[in-house]
Amino acid sequence: MTFIHLPNGVIMTPDQPSAPTPNYLHSDDDAIIKKVLETQKPDHRKVDVYHLFSIVAKILAHDEGSSGTYGFGMPEVAADIINKVSCEMACKCSGKDANRVTMVLLETVLPNYSWDAKLVITVASFAVIYGEFYLLTQFYNASNPNPNPVAKNIALLKQLQGIMEDASLLQHLFGAITELIKAIMTVTKCLLQLNDLSSEYFAIYKSPLSTATDIARSAYWAVFCVVTCARHFAALSGLRNQITIGTMTKELSVLASKVSSIQILLQNQLDTLIQEIEIYNSLIKLFNTVHQDNTAILQVMFPMDGGKPPLVIGNSYTEVKIDALQGKNVLLLISSLDCLDEIKALAKLYDQLEKNGKIQYKLVWVPVADQIYEQHFSSLKSLMPWYCVRHPSIIRPGVIRYFREFWNFTKQTILVPLYPNGQVQPIYTLDFVWASGILPVIGLHPDGNWKFLCEDHGLSLDLLIHDLYTVDLTMPSPIICLYGGEDIKWIEEFTTAINRIKDVTKLSMDLVYVSQSKAINQTNKAIFDFITGRKLGVCWNVEETYSWRFWARLESIFSSGLRKGIYPKVNNTMKDVGTLLSFSGSYSGWAAFGQLGTSHKMAKATGEVVLQVLSNISSWWDAAGGSEFFLLELNQQIQKQLIDKPNHCCHIVLPANVAEIADEMMTCTICDRKMGKYLMTYRCCE
Repeated sequence: MTFIHLPNGVIMTPDQPSAPTPNYLHSDDDAIIKKVLETQKPDHRKVDVYHLFSIVAKILAHDEGSSGTYGFGMPEVAADIINKVSCEMACKCSGKDANRVTMVLLETVLPNYSWDAKLVITVASFAVIYGEFYLLTQFYNASNPNPNPVAKNIALLKQLQGIMEDASLLQHLFGAITELIKAIMTVTKCLLQLNDLSSEYFAIYKSPLSTATDIARSAYWAVFCVVTCARHFAALSGLRNQITIGTMTKELSVLASKVSSIQILLQNQLDTLIQEIEIYNSLIKLFNTVHQDNTAILQVMFPMDGGKPPLVIGNSYTEVKIDALQGKNVLLLISSLDCLDEIKALAKLYDQLEKNGKIQYKLVWVPVADQIYEQHFSSLKSLMPWYCVRHPSIIRPGVIRYFREFWNFTKQTILVPLYPNGQVQPIYTLDFVWASGILPVIGLHPDGNWKFLCEDHGLSLDLLIHDLYTVDLTMPSPIICLYGGEDIKWIEEFTTAINRIKDVTKLSMDLVYVSQSKAINQTNKAIFDFITGRKLGVCWNVEETYSWRFWARLESIFSSGLRKGIYPKVNNTMKDVGTLLSFSGSYSGWAAFGQLGTSHKMAKATGEVVLQVLSNISSWWDAAGGSEFFLLELNQQIQKQLIDKPNHCCHIVLPANVAEIADEMMTCTICDRKMGKYLMTYRCCE
């Protein structure tokens, strides 16, 4: 057979034109990779991939040095699976496209192995085929005047004598094969390194699906290339598949280019991962060292952003250098971007505390996000009068990993005090902030805020609204009535009843309407208009965030108590909080009475019960009594009403961050019976 050597190095037969590059090399391979991922069914089979890889590397590099030997104690004899893959390639490569053979290997022969093991085994199987062909060319080639008779006869049987005796042809073919082999081996090495760092990888990058896809894509194309090489070796026997050496060479070169591009992406991924691991380890080291100032830690956490300072003041966009925090007590506010209500409420509280000189830290918002919606991020940042990281992309994955592993950051917002010497104090959650109405105080342990739960004196009005409502301290403290609901008819009846109570008792009473913590809608706007129009007291609307903070305080106390193993069944404070929480989101009315600056127990009930008790005031009110008598007697009358008419429907929706609790510990705050559970809601209906 005569071959034509073209100027561009491609070799063709005169009777067979060069075939076009296969379409699959240019097509979107997402559909293929989806099928490849479905073949993965690992059962933790072990293969000494590095030892096997070193042997394969010597074969493919024509290394005539010392041969490799398997050590003892191998969980599986690699030779068996290598032989099986070799047989599959030898038997099925002829007449079938490389993709079909590749999928057969992945689906039926190698499904139980890890991706790196699949690839190493396949490359080892090809190394056997390649090695045999290479040895044949060494003993029988055009430059050897005395060819080995055995090699010559084998070439004759395989109809390879034309190729063996054409040095230029062999050079071009082996050149293309060598180029592809180098690309395959480099990808294999990258996959081995990634597999070694897999635990580190998933700890840093919380996107296992995309990671698995990248690894599967790399493994698939490398195996595909190996199968293609094996297929071409099989086709060399008499060229019976009508594929020319020129076409082989071209296809191998195109594949080498594709695998090289995949390798570059993998290598970049690997380099980035190694860099993130170094950042993570450097933070561990920095936080285990006492510093003169906190600058070194902050510079690792917040690197420069394209030459720009990493921090800005949120609502003014004023750029801030890290030096501004040097020697300061810093409070890191670490959160996701799903925190609009929290930030609105926190901004109001921050302004309130700042005016009273009660801010002891430089607050820095650290946004952590997998997906960033620029408009939403900018909206959040514009609410903040404190320091903010310029953009979430500044926070490196290695830093986020440190947040998760050492500070237990998940999706729940946390506050981390960082002292000037680089030491971190105990971590706070926003439960502390909402429950106490303050930001962390230097020297105050977060657990100190929950003593009232253990002391169990019941829920006082001071604990509930001390920072949300103020009274004239020069005047006798009024009875404060908190009430809510969406039923305007009930609100009108209730406010009318309160005016009558004022006339009967001559007591000073302040009415405070507490809206739901949701966004303002048409219904509660009508309520606000009704209350303000008739001058019936104070309205806490959503925009002021007082209502939101009121409900958040109750949820924070309740969820923190549950996490500490303190339940309504055995704790009066938790029982009181649970009763108020059962009013949250209710259309029907509710009311709670108390007095600031006293230890009087709050009186609270649903709207129907309260109206019934107040309508009968003539039967229980003593004109000689004062506010203490009123609250005490009101409580007793409410309890009597609940006993006489036990029909009720009480429900509590647990906050999402509350861990699983024993159902028997969730009892009704009204009748003490076990409540039924429906997802995160507990209900008691009789």
